[in-house]
Amino acid sequence: VCCLKKKKIKAESLIHILIFLKLISLIKNIISLSTFYFLDLLRSNSSRLLLNSETDLAFQSLLLDEKRAWLMVGAKDRVILLHLDSPNREPQEVFWPAPNEQVKHCRLAGKNPETECANFIRFLQRFNHTHVFACGTGSYQPVCAFIQLRAGAKESGILAMHLMTHSTESGRGKCPYSPHEHFTGQLIDGELYSGTSTDFMGSNAAFFRTHLDRPEQNYIRTEQNQDDWLNEPVFIEAHAIPDTYSHEDDKVYIFFRETAVEAGQWEKRRIHARVARVCKVSRECFLEDGSNPHDS
Repeated sequence: VCCLKKKKIKAESLIHILIFLKLISLIKNIISLSTFYFLDLLRSNSSRLLLNSETDLAFQSLLLDEKRAWLMVGAKDRVILLHLDSPNREPQEVFWPAPNEQVKHCRLAGKNPETECANFIRFLQRFNHTHVFACGTGSYQPVCAFIQLRAGAKESGILAMHLMTHSTESGRGKCPYSPHEHFTGQLIDGELYSGTSTDFMGSNAAFFRTHLDRPEQNYIRTEQNQDDWLNEPVFIEAHAIPDTYSHEDDKVYIFFRETAVEAGQWEKRRIHARVARVCKVSRECFLEDGSNPHDS
């Protein structure tokens, strides 16, 4: 019996070693193929290596226009425009840092000067054919502005970016304070539907519907300090989904996770997936439900 056990242990050990060696071989092949494809891609002159040795770009958001063949990238203190039909063309950049005074406040508050105290561009969405609405963390003071896309002065047919500084406004309720927090936003018919934190500490969150095409920038939001509305939410996505053939019935659905308020005081903490349904047309309705603000 002792000999049989030893043989069995040796056989199992041998199988584990063979599996381990096989995995190492597979990993080496994957790395080799990845390196080959990467170098082949660079040699083809159909790609661009977007690196900056001076600063960490910290990419945060992307906006693609397939018809006009451009890709806009939100990064740390800048927005980058890539021309997809001419990958060798130098990317355009709009430098958009946070004010020095706000960067100082951020550092004094104990935030990381490299990974938090900067303007991380977290939201890029098309407002119309010529303008993009952009929001950044602003070194823990969210800020938003419009970026204009127009024909370049130097080369005809090539789009150029211009940050419309006169359109700069507070990004509170549109973009989180932190570059690390989850949030969601969807720009639909001139209105921004967003789920985000509303303070420096990230301890409060809300759903907002903000009218961007009005000078007074009026908005409606969920009630403050109400756990039965939102309780430590993690926002995922927002999508406009028609309910019927009538546009009057259209809704915007916001998907998120939150700590369950249904649990009792001594029960185990539970995370539930939620879906919130937001009215798109009615000015008097925000979230539809009788006793619970979530349709789940």
